[in-house]
This record gives sequence, structure tokens and C-alpha cells, in this order.
Amino acid sequence: MADINLGQIAATTMENYHDTLVDNIFKKHALLNHLRENGGTKMYDGGRKIRVPVMYGSNSTVKAFSGTDSLDLTYQEGVDAAEFDYKFYDVSVVFSFTDSLLNQGKSQVIDLLKGKIKQAELSLSERLNDDLYNGAASDAKEVTGLNTIVAASGTYGGINGTSYAWWRSYIDDTAEALSFADMRTAKNTANNGNGGSKVSLIVTTQTLYEKFFSLITANYQMNPVMTKETKRLADASFTAVEFEGVPVTFDESCSAGSMFFINVDNFKLGIMNGADFKTVKKAEPADQHISVQHIVFGGNTVVDRRASLAALKNKTA
Repeated sequence: MADINLGQIAATTMENYHDTLVDNIFKKHALLNHLRENGGTKMYDGGRKIRVPVMYGSNSTVKAFSGTDSLDLTYQEGVDAAEFDYKFYDVSVVFSFTDSLLNQGKSQVIDLLKGKIKQAELSLSERLNDDLYNGAASDAKEVTGLNTIVAASGTYGGINGTSYAWWRSYIDDTAEALSFADMRTAKNTANNGNGGSKVSLIVTTQTLYEKFFSLITANYQMNPVMTKETKRLADASFTAVEFEGVPVTFDESCSAGSMFFINVDNFKLGIMNGADFKTVKKAEPADQHISVQHIVFGGNTVVDRRASLAALKNKTA
């Protein structure tokens, strides 16, 4: 058997697999998939932080006029900036010389390498998805999750929601059974106000999803109408039904008793150019027969209007 250059095969295979890897990372989980397919991801060129303009007031110079009426030139405040630190993730793919010996032939080596890449891909996807809900609660190196973002107080993006009412989400944390009324109030409140968009996805736990489904079963059976996005999620193998025109789905990483109302215009996953699940080859150790490749992600969740997000918490079936 001809000598197999592990490093070269690993580098070439991972380079060729990059686009598929990125697609797969965003395919498995409903929230990641919804963001990717609806403009909820955005590339940033780097720098120390992601800076996002935040509008907290209206422009008072708007007026009707006729002919030569004087126009209002009052300088307007009401625009600030939220700042978000980049967070970085790494997963390694290690392939040993003995792997090649036990998998004779270049094609079998490549098959094994693809299996290791798939393992790394799934692990990174699971971790990133979990952190979209729970991240930064105990580890500041993680992306900031919805449990921290969607709140009626606290500092996020460098702005203190306790001090500024416009930087607060709607939260209903009354311990009670899930109801249509609670969901409707959360959705409508998140939809209110200038600078925001309509709720595009409701995501919850399996327990609350099944409770919601039990509440709508009669109407759903008689009127199974689906919006384009609900149908797309269903076609992508996600379990989803609708609440007043908004897809509702569930995720195992969503915190118990919680239901989040988000939209892809005001809530995004910011990704750093050059760290978009980029493959990085490391020097092979002198004292080991291994080839090491890394998959690197850099970015963070980004919000420009916290009031456009809402959550129900402490709800039961």
C-alpha cells in the first residue's frame, strides 16, 4: 500500500466538506434553521466587538407641510448602539496513523475521516444550539442565550434594562398552566412599537408544545392552514403548528416551563468573517502520529430591539 499523507487527506477532505458542514449545523435545530433560512444570520468583518445601532425614540420633526412652510430641523437623539463581544468555539478532529493502518486504502481512510468530521459537526451544533438558549448564564465565554437576552431587567449589550424601559422584553413569569391568553399577550406585546418586526417563531419545550397542541386540536383539525414558514419547517422535518399565523415548535434545549417569542429582524446570530466554522490546521505534534484539524466558530447573538422579544416562564401543562 502506498504511503498515505494523513495531514493532506484530512485538510483536503475538510476543505471540500465545509459548505456541507455549515448546512448540516443549521439543519438539525429549529431555531438555528429558522435563523439561517430567514435572514437571521449576519456576517461581521471583525473588530473587538459587534456594534449594532439601537433606536429608542421617534423623530419629532415629522410634519405635514404646504408650499414654503418652515420645516423642523431639531437635532434628534434616540439612537444609541449596543455592543456584543465575540465568542469563540472550537472542536477538534484528530486522526491517527494507526487509524490509517486499520482502515486500509485511501477511500476507507476518507470514509473514517468523514465519520469523525460528522461527529465533530453534530457536537458543535448541539453545543451552539444549547447555548442559544442557556449560554453565558455561568460561562462568559459562551454566546448569550435567550434566557439572559429576553428579560425585563439587567444589562445586555452594554445597556441596562433596569434603567431604561425601552431595553426590556415582555416577561410573564406567573406560575400557571399555559393558555392562549398568555401567548396572545406575549405575541402582541412583542409586535408593538416602532423599529420592531412581527414575531416570526415561537419555540418552547416538548411538554408545553404538547399542551399547546391539545388546546388547538379541534380548530387545527378543521382548519389546518399553514403559513409558508410553518410549511417549510415541516418539510425540513421539524414538528410545527401555528398560533395566529406564527410557527410554534419545540427544542430539547429550551428551559423547562419557558416559551420564547422571537423575530429574525431584531434577533440574529452574528458570525465573524474568517470564523464561520472555518477549518484550521494545526502543526502535527513531534511526539505523536496524529493529524489535527480544528473547526472554529466566532460570533454571538445580536439584538437591536429587546422589546421585540418576549417570553412566558414557569408555565405548566
